[in-house]
Amino acid sequence: MTNDTILEPLPEDQWFIESQELRSFVATVREISAITAGDRTQTLARLEPYFQELLAQQQWLPEKFAQINPESKMGGGIGQWLLYRAKDRSLSVFSLVIPPGSTTPVHDHLAWGLIGLYKGNQEETVYRRVDNGDTEGHAQLQVTEVRSLQPGDIYRLLPPDGDIHAVKTTSQSASVSIHILGNDAGCILRHQFIPESHSVKSFRSGYSNAPCKEEEEKKHVQV
Repeated sequence: MTNDTILEPLPEDQWFIESQELRSFVATVREISAITAGDRTQTLARLEPYFQELLAQQQWLPEKFAQINPESKMGGGIGQWLLYRAKDRSLSVFSLVIPPGSTTPVHDHLAWGLIGLYKGNQEETVYRRVDNGDTEGHAQLQVTEVRSLQPGDIYRLLPPDGDIHAVKTTSQSASVSIHILGNDAGCILRHQFIPESHSVKSFRSGYSNAPCKEEEEKKHVQV
């Protein structure tokens, strides 16, 4: 089962917050990712110290982008707030806000990236797909790691390694994580896995503050 979503370019880069810290970090991401395009392991290794520095600064993210979203397409009140995306859709930065006790669906990302915990505490369950993907709608997963995350902790995504996971907030308040991904994660079609039934389906997580043109086009077709 593959999801080869082709997204049309945007007229220009989109910024959803005014933050010199984020602008500087994005410039660094674009510079390093261009230099290391042939080796994404090196991309992530070189970016991690800069990302650590961004996570340590607690003033740049506006409060409205650290709120839950009762109308979340991911369910459970999870807010996915777009902060930046490149006009060619090759890079996106967003915050993911998970209410206390809520858990994300088991999902993949289909891109290299870094995820860092900004506020709160989380438990992450990492999976590996062990079937060959030949049977439509079927997926066999194996748990490879369960880890507790504290503010400042970072994990890497380098498909297929570490790309499938579910995250639960374990703190009394909502957890906020920052995602740096090499695609337009909210608008592409990704995979949602249901380990209990060994099944998988396509899903588009969307963003809480920015529409996906692809979603609007689908609505018009259905009408």
